[in-house]
Amino acid sequence: MKNAAKTLGVGLVLAATAACGAGGPGAPANTSTPPVVTTPSDLPTSLPASPPVAKPPMSRPTAGPPPSDKMLPPTQVEAKVPAQVSAENGGLNVHIELSGCDEAKADLADQNAQRVVVKVMIDHGDPGQMCPQVIRYAVLPVKLAEPIGPRTVVLEAG
Repeated sequence: MKNAAKTLGVGLVLAATAACGAGGPGAPANTSTPPVVTTPSDLPTSLPASPPVAKPPMSRPTAGPPPSDKMLPPTQVEAKVPAQVSAENGGLNVHIELSGCDEAKADLADQNAQRVVVKVMIDHGDPGQMCPQVIRYAVLPVKLAEPIGPRTVVLEAG
């Protein structure tokens, strides 16, 4: 029985090998005419017009702090720390990215008729402390004596 199975298996392998070499279905047929070669002058000179592509839907960015419709324009913010500022409820919110062990706070340092200075302090944790590798977004509120209006906001590292 074992010999019969081996003989049958060897026979199938030999038959498959012979069929591949013999030009089975899909093998090029032997013809006496040479293949057609196109020259560059035979090719069309212009590409067909592509169909119009639909614009993707407007969406909010997926990286960075979640946007707010109340974000101050970049021309009104002098940021010496990587943060964004929004004006809400007569005060400011400083939007900042923090890593695993980071803690941050924002304090009003100075305000006058032309500008508001905010000190942003970031504590990176103890040296050697193991921290999770995550990015989180913090919103640090700052109270103002009067709404920001056209005043410039200066963010400084504190």
